[in-house]
Amino acid sequence: MGFDGFIQILLGSLMQAAILALATFGIVLIFKTSSTTNFAQGSIASFGAYVMYAVINMLYDKNSGGYTPWYIYLIGMLASIIVAFLIGLFVDTIIIRKAKFITSAGKQMITMGLVLILTALTDIIFGVLPKTIDRISYENFGTTGNFQITMTGHELFGIILAFTVLTLVFMSLRFTKWGLGVRATASNEIVSSMMGVNTRFITAMSWAIAGALGALAAALYAPVVPGYLSSAMMSSFQVNGFLALILGGSSTFFGPIVAAIIIPIASGIISYYNSAWSNVIIYALILIVILIKPNGLFGKKVQKKV
Repeated sequence: MGFDGFIQILLGSLMQAAILALATFGIVLIFKTSSTTNFAQGSIASFGAYVMYAVINMLYDKNSGGYTPWYIYLIGMLASIIVAFLIGLFVDTIIIRKAKFITSAGKQMITMGLVLILTALTDIIFGVLPKTIDRISYENFGTTGNFQITMTGHELFGIILAFTVLTLVFMSLRFTKWGLGVRATASNEIVSSMMGVNTRFITAMSWAIAGALGALAAALYAPVVPGYLSSAMMSSFQVNGFLALILGGSSTFFGPIVAAIIIPIASGIISYYNSAWSNVIIYALILIVILIKPNGLFGKKVQKKV
C-alpha cells in the first residue's frame, strides 16, 4: 500500500471521527449537566435510525410526487432526530426526575434498563427482518492518475454536516443564554439554581439535544454500517465516546471532542501498519495516556475549598 493508500485511510477515518464526535458531545452534555453517564445513548440513536428507515420506506412507497433521494433521506434524518430528541426529553422529565432520592449511579441503572426496553421496542415496532438504508450518494469524488484518493458523496456530506452542527453547538455554548445556563449548571447546579438559572430546563434540554445528536450520528452511520441495522449498531461509538470523555478530560466541553477526532484517526494510522491489532494498540495507548494524565489531555484538576 502506497502513500495514496495511507491518505485514503486517513480520509476514511474522518467520517468515523465525525460520527464519533457527534455521539461524544451528547455523552459530554449529559455528563456535565446531570453528573452521570447515559448508557442508553447508543440505543436511543439506533432507535432513531430505525425511525429513519421507516420514514424513508414510507416516502418511497408514496413517491407519486417524484421526490429526489436527497429529499427523502433528509426527511428521514429529520424524523429520526425529532424522535430521539423527544425520547431524551421524556427520559429526563418523566423517568429520571420522578425517581425519588436518585443518585448518579441510580441514573446509570435507569439508563441500563432503558437499553433493554428500547431493544425490545425496536423489534416489536419495526420487526426483526434485516433492514438497510441506502447512502445519500454513491458518487465518488477525488483524484485520478497515479495518485488516487476517493471519497463518496455520502462521506463528504456527513463530514461537512457533522462538523457544521458541532460548530453551531459550540457557538451556542459560548454566545447564547442557553449556553451560559449549561456552563453554569455544569459548574455547580445548586448555586446556578439559586442564581436564577432554570436548571431543570437546562438538564431536560441537555438530554433531548444529546438524543438528537446521537440520532444524527446514527443517520450518517446507518447507510455505511457493515451488514444490517441493529439495536446495537451504535454501541461501539458509545464505548469510544466514553473513552473520548476520559481521554479528552471530563472537566471541559472541547477536550472530549478533540479526543473523539483523535481516536479514529489514530486507529486509521495504526491499521495502515497493522490492521489486525489496531484496536488493541489504540486502547493500550489510551490507557498509557490516562495513566500519565489522569485528568485527560485537556482536563484540569478541580480544586475544592474545605
